[in-house]
Amino acid sequence: MTIAIGWDTSTNRDLLKRLIRKIFNSSDHGALVEHSQMFKVIPSSDEYEREARMGGFEGVEQLTDGQEIPLADPVFDTTKDWRQNRYGLGFKITSGMKKFNRWDLMEKFTRLLKVAVLEETDIDIFSLWNSPTGTTITGFDTLALASNSHTCLDDSASTYDNYLDADLGFSSLDSAIAYFDTLIDDSGRITPAIPNKLYVNPQLRREGRTLLGSTKKPGGADNDLNYFLDWDISMFVAHRITSATAWGLLAFNDKLYDIKVFVTQKPDFKVQPAPDLSRSTIVTSEQWYKAGFGDARMAFIGNG
Repeated sequence: MTIAIGWDTSTNRDLLKRLIRKIFNSSDHGALVEHSQMFKVIPSSDEYEREARMGGFEGVEQLTDGQEIPLADPVFDTTKDWRQNRYGLGFKITSGMKKFNRWDLMEKFTRLLKVAVLEETDIDIFSLWNSPTGTTITGFDTLALASNSHTCLDDSASTYDNYLDADLGFSSLDSAIAYFDTLIDDSGRITPAIPNKLYVNPQLRREGRTLLGSTKKPGGADNDLNYFLDWDISMFVAHRITSATAWGLLAFNDKLYDIKVFVTQKPDFKVQPAPDLSRSTIVTSEQWYKAGFGDARMAFIGNG
């Protein structure tokens, strides 16, 4: 008699093999964290941070000999608070599940929790860039990050426009460069800044690379030089930005770049017994942070 694989016709046939060869989980990967490319990450130890906005002096006068020199006061505008928000997530695993599972699920779930926390945090922080014209988050002047009428503090009530609302291309990137060349401060004076980072949605990777890397004028037939090469601008592909047409230019290295996230507590991961007699285990994560901006002038939003 030959005993073949099909000899056992009962439900015990599954004893011939390990029931599950592997568990496929597409979310079991390293965390994608990109917010430090477009936000200044500032450590904090307080429940909230307060910053003030002020302007300098203006109005130098011509005087006659012997005339008393007038005294001026710097302009004080307002304060803005960044109050830390608390975020958390966790899971609970029973004693039996830890003891009898064959897949090291405690270790896997802990790793998946870390990925979830880091990625959801990144997504949340990037919400500012996914709605740059929205007013959920505003700056000192109570306007959105991208606005055509950001206000200054000078007596002439100067404004600056950091929102183009145009697709990425040669002329629109040229407008972005000109914006930083003609930028004004809160006293209304020209204060050129040096842009150094072009951010693009992944759909614009080729267009951005062409604009910044071609030796000749991109898309031109007149053999002009590509003057964008005169600028030391790197390209950042922002995977968290959802709009396929989103792009912008940042003076990220400028000391006045003011788009930031205050971090009082980075995500921690705590393993502890459940507060009962079940002998289950609970793994939790907690963090405190607040993202936003005060002054928007070092960011030019080409399209949102």
